[in-house]
Amino acid sequence: MCQHRYSSPISKAQTERADDIVARELEQLRRDATADATSRRQEYLFAAPASLDGWLRGMVNDQRDMPLVYLLFNIICTSCPAAALIWVWPCTSHWVGAAYLAATYALFLQRFMLTLHFSEHRPLFRREYRPLNWIAPYLLAPLLGVPPGMYRLHHCIMHHGGNNRWQSDASSTERYQRDSLFYFFLYWMRYALGSWVELPWTALRRGGLGALVRCLVTEAVFLGGTAALLRWRVVPALYTLALPFLLSSLALMLGNWSQHVFLEPSAPRQSLCLTYNCVACPDNLRSYNDGYHAVHHQNPQAHWTELPATFLASLDKQAQAGTFVFRGIQFFDVGLAVFLGKYDFLARHLVKYTPELAAASPEQLRQMFKDRLRPVRL
Repeated sequence: MCQHRYSSPISKAQTERADDIVARELEQLRRDATADATSRRQEYLFAAPASLDGWLRGMVNDQRDMPLVYLLFNIICTSCPAAALIWVWPCTSHWVGAAYLAATYALFLQRFMLTLHFSEHRPLFRREYRPLNWIAPYLLAPLLGVPPGMYRLHHCIMHHGGNNRWQSDASSTERYQRDSLFYFFLYWMRYALGSWVELPWTALRRGGLGALVRCLVTEAVFLGGTAALLRWRVVPALYTLALPFLLSSLALMLGNWSQHVFLEPSAPRQSLCLTYNCVACPDNLRSYNDGYHAVHHQNPQAHWTELPATFLASLDKQAQAGTFVFRGIQFFDVGLAVFLGKYDFLARHLVKYTPELAAASPEQLRQMFKDRLRPVRL
């Protein structure tokens, strides 16, 4: 177990106290995971009307994925008409453009990114309705800052395929000192600038010439189209394409950095050692239980509704791997706390579900956090 190196000899009374803490924490984890699995979902704002709902249900692969369908329906009914109006009008006011962008991001950024995430891991619509699976990655993604068709290549193929390995994952956090804003800036730039080269290379290695051509075409269409549209109508293009890419690239990389900020030095590329889990945080109800990230890396094809149960079933393996579990906070909270050096905050929210964690002193926990922030070079 990874925490063993932080342990020091303890008395019988301390051992009994640690065991009592572990028992309470494990029971609370069961309640937390059950609540995450059974509470009312908040990934969408409103469901489709009854006349449309039955038709949509007949097209999805899994009825449990209707929240994803509803979220796409929400965006099509709200942000898409608003974006079209800005272009048709045409809008020349930066205030109007900024209001559109702020409203779209406040309502949909997190919800859409996780909808895109899980629908790329598991196709949303049945084979006979396959073109509908292109709505999120090709039609809606650019409005929220993701170049068309590039998310699956970057996340599913590169990130999960490389498992945070520096040489094969453009979003790898391995080589960076992960409590440093300067290194985070370099990390963001690797994605914002370098991925235009790294993604085609990944497409060629993993998918062959055909995948490379598709990647280059989508990149050229997005970059060339955005540049041309900025020259034609600067305000609509700025607020529906250019700024969304800049903002979303920052948000996505800050999210991924925060998810992979703690790496166990002895096994930094094992799924349970390269990230952690967040339970009982409000974001889980808006993000398809994305807080169970270590569990997701262990099995990327697991359905999002099954992640809390899978988490509980694999607690022994996570304990052996030294997987961190935080309660009541989400990934951005963890990332911000790391940047600010708020290790006491992290320690308060860390679930002491192993005897080593339960017995660790505040100083030992602080050292454990710091050790997992150091650059990894393999």
